[in-house]
Amino acid sequence: MKRAAWLWVWTLALFLASPATAQTTITFWHWNNPERQQQLDPLIRQFEAETGIRVESLMVPWAELKERIILAAASGVAPDVVAISSEWGTELSLLGIFTDLNPMIERDTTFDYDDVFPAAFEMWQTREGVQYAFPFDFDINAVFYAKALFNEAGMAYPDDTMTWSSMYETAKRLTVDADGDGLPDQYGFANGHTHWATFVWANGADLLTEDGMRPALGTPAAREALEYWKAISQPDVNMSWGEAARFGYPHPPAAFAGGKIALYPIGAWAPSAFWKDSASGRWLIDFDATHIPLSPQGERATYAGGQGMGILKTSAHQESAFAFVKFLASEEVQTVSGRDLGQFPIRRSVALSDAFIVPGEPPANKVVFVEAAAYARTYPKVAKWAEVFSVMNTQVADFVANRRSLSEVIENVNAIVPTLLGSPAE
Repeated sequence: MKRAAWLWVWTLALFLASPATAQTTITFWHWNNPERQQQLDPLIRQFEAETGIRVESLMVPWAELKERIILAAASGVAPDVVAISSEWGTELSLLGIFTDLNPMIERDTTFDYDDVFPAAFEMWQTREGVQYAFPFDFDINAVFYAKALFNEAGMAYPDDTMTWSSMYETAKRLTVDADGDGLPDQYGFANGHTHWATFVWANGADLLTEDGMRPALGTPAAREALEYWKAISQPDVNMSWGEAARFGYPHPPAAFAGGKIALYPIGAWAPSAFWKDSASGRWLIDFDATHIPLSPQGERATYAGGQGMGILKTSAHQESAFAFVKFLASEEVQTVSGRDLGQFPIRRSVALSDAFIVPGEPPANKVVFVEAAAYARTYPKVAKWAEVFSVMNTQVADFVANRRSLSEVIENVNAIVPTLLGSPAE
């Protein structure tokens, strides 16, 4: 019995010292729903087998994730890796809770950084150049168009020569009141997933001054862009978000699938999300895509958003966490992201492959998203940007709705925003 007991203790000691039980475990918070995470889980299991790094994933609803990260970082029991939204990434980065990835990137020789769109990395940098997250997916807009509505009107499809003026004229022509009741039965345009800021950028203007301390909407170029935004957002050409309900649809993207909108700027993720029947795999509408229109300055711009992966400074497993975020940007994972999740991949090689530009699937001109990456822009990376943008949005919405003149809007923005930015009002 003594010999048997000794052998059991010796075997247990060997087991406890084995690599399988000594592996590193990292915690990963994300907002993927079960169906989306199911596409990634087999690859994560492969990562675990190849690296010996165990990944514990936790789904946190997108609406809760920002606050959960802040609370976890303050408590000292934060996860190792977190998914970060471009809508609130800058705000969290300014709290100083994320690891600057620059030192790890500079000494890394295993990842092909040249294959990643430069704008994808720039999106996750502070004004001072801190790389607080590694890119995972890219969200930029192109203009989708319903081919049948152009065919019925005998009009040529829009292409990369489309300008602000020609888009407006097209939208006006394709807004049709067929029964004469004073309400359009189809609309030429819908602005539900684009924004006035992209028109300001395209016209050579900006939202804030270069130092990030004052608003910059009073320049002639910015004013021209806002005037255009007002025109293209009026009900004689634009389907508002709530107007879709009149046709029995929950929102404009669904109304586009129903043939009620001719032009809709939105991201590459939209077709699989809105315009494909999940049960049959059948496309609900015949559509294609083209570039954002050219401004009077001959330039384009589009907002660059997306998802990044940040490593918390409190993580005790920095290198393992870095290996995991690189894995999420690998060719294998990005292929699944583009092919199965409908996301625009951050890697040029994948974005130009059959994984994203699927032969025989619409839009035929899906390469437009790859080309649009060259003119994608991010919102200013300043503290309290969410508050600043809320003020600007409210004022511009009042201008569009004819509740204020543009001069009043600019005056109000110039009075309120500098204080939020820590600068005295003009």
